[in-house]
Amino acid sequence: MRSRGRGARVRWDRPEQLVTLGALAAALVAAVALLAVRRPGPPVRLIEPAPQEQVVVQVDGEVVRPGLYRLASGSRVRDAVDAAGGFSPAADAAALNLARLLRDGDRVTVPARASAGPAVRPAPLDINTAGADQLETLPGIGPVLARRIVEFRTRHGPFRRVEDLLQVQGIGPRLLERLRPLVTVR
Repeated sequence: MRSRGRGARVRWDRPEQLVTLGALAAALVAAVALLAVRRPGPPVRLIEPAPQEQVVVQVDGEVVRPGLYRLASGSRVRDAVDAAGGFSPAADAAALNLARLLRDGDRVTVPARASAGPAVRPAPLDINTAGADQLETLPGIGPVLARRIVEFRTRHGPFRRVEDLLQVQGIGPRLLERLRPLVTVR
């Protein structure tokens, strides 16, 4: 056997040498592949936006006071309509999903009933003769307040002036100002 000196080349001409070389190469490729598969990647972090405490929504259409309203996060369409003073007498409340959650930037448009005509009441409603169902057509007056007005009138006699509505539990100065052009006392 000859000794190999510096810079001597190894000859790979025998079949058993080529098989050994092929096996080493295959083992190296398998080891690299195994490391690539087993090595965990960087941890994945999901970043969720911080929950908003308030939303700003636009309310328009058949409501008493259209405009922009700031409401608590988690508010629903009904909350937005209430903030806008409630439905006008011409509103088609059934056209809305009052339970829908609001998102920041939403617009709530309350449509008019098809047969409602103009939103303006032709004549002021006499609070001494109106029934609960008629009183409910007033903005901000629902079934509970309508019943309280009728009960107050029954117990204490007819209202002498519109301002006497302030004596009914649940009616304050702001609601009275909304009602003033729509009601009368005869």
